[in-house]
Amino acid sequence: MAIETPTTDDRVIWDIWTSTYWLPSLLVADELGLFKALDEEPATMADLARRLDLNAKGIEILLPMLASLGLLVPRLGRFHLTDAARNYLLPESPYYWGGVFPAGRQNNALYALLRDRLTRTANLGRGDAEQERPADAWASGHVDMERARAIARFMHSHSLPAAVGAARNGDFGGVRRLLDVGGGSGCFSVALAQTYPKLRCTIMELPTMCEVALEYVAAAGVSDRVDARAVDMFREPWPEGYDALFFSNVFHDWSFETCAELTQKAFEALPASGRIYLHEILLDEDVAGPRVAASFSVMMLIGTRGRQFTFGELAGLLQSAGFVDVEATATYGYFSLVAARRP
Repeated sequence: MAIETPTTDDRVIWDIWTSTYWLPSLLVADELGLFKALDEEPATMADLARRLDLNAKGIEILLPMLASLGLLVPRLGRFHLTDAARNYLLPESPYYWGGVFPAGRQNNALYALLRDRLTRTANLGRGDAEQERPADAWASGHVDMERARAIARFMHSHSLPAAVGAARNGDFGGVRRLLDVGGGSGCFSVALAQTYPKLRCTIMELPTMCEVALEYVAAAGVSDRVDARAVDMFREPWPEGYDALFFSNVFHDWSFETCAELTQKAFEALPASGRIYLHEILLDEDVAGPRVAASFSVMMLIGTRGRQFTFGELAGLLQSAGFVDVEATATYGYFSLVAARRP
C-alpha cells in the first residue's frame, strides 16, 4: 500500500513530545547552581563543567537546551544569563521561583535521570561501563525479539512522516542500490522504494530487527525491492555493492568519536561517486536552538550516548573522512538531509 504524504507536517506533535524535557532541564540547572555560576562569570561549556565539577558532555547538551528556552544566550562561545534568568532564577532575587521547584522534582523520573547524567563527571562513550541505556542494545550487538518489536513501533511512529518527506524532498536521483544503515522498521527504505521505482534498498540491522523490519516491508508491498541484511555495524564488515548509504537518527545515538568511526566505515564501503545521507534534526550553528533539536539532545543524553549535531559538525565529520560536496536540505518538519559524495 502506497504511503501518502500527510496533509500537515508533524511539528506540533514534536513540540508537545519534546516539551517533556524542558522542566527537568530547568530543575536540574537550578539545583546544581548553574544560573548562579553564570551570573558570577559567563563561561564556555568546558569552563562551566570544570567549575561545577559536572559531566562535560551533559553540560554540552544542557546549555543549548536552556538557551533555546530563553534563559541563556551564547556570545563568542560563552554563555550569559538573560534578563528572565536573572530575575527569576537567582536565589538572591526577590522574584526567585525556587519555592516552586522542589514540588517539580518530586517523583519526576526524567529529572532524576538527567541529574544523574550531569553529575557523572566521566565522559563515557560506546562500550564504557555505566547505567544501561536503551541504545546500549546496539552497542552490545544483541536485541531480543520483544525489544525489537517495541523499538520498531517506537521508531516507525515518529519516523514515518519524515521518511515520506525525505524520499520526496531529498535528492536521490541516480541512486540504484541503497544501504539503509540501522534502518529500524524500514520505513525510510519503504518510502524510498515507493518514490523511486528503480531503486533497490537493503535494511542493515541486527538479526531480530531485520525480521521485524521485513514485516513492515511486506505490509507496504515492496518486498520485491527492499530486503534486509543482518550485520553488526560495529563488529562486522559492511556489505559492498551499494552506491548510497543512508543513516536516519543514527549519528545522534553515539559519541562524536563513534560517529567518526561510522563515517570512515561508510567511506570505505562506498565506490567512487557513492553518496552518503545523514537524516537528522539539526542544531543551529550557535547551538541556541531550535528548541526541538535542543530537547531531542536532552532525550539523547538520557537514552543514548549521543546528541544532536549542527550542520557544521556533520560536515566536518564527512570531510574528515574524505567526502566532498557536503550540503543540507530541509526535507520535512524539523528534519534535514545532509548529503555528500565520495570522490
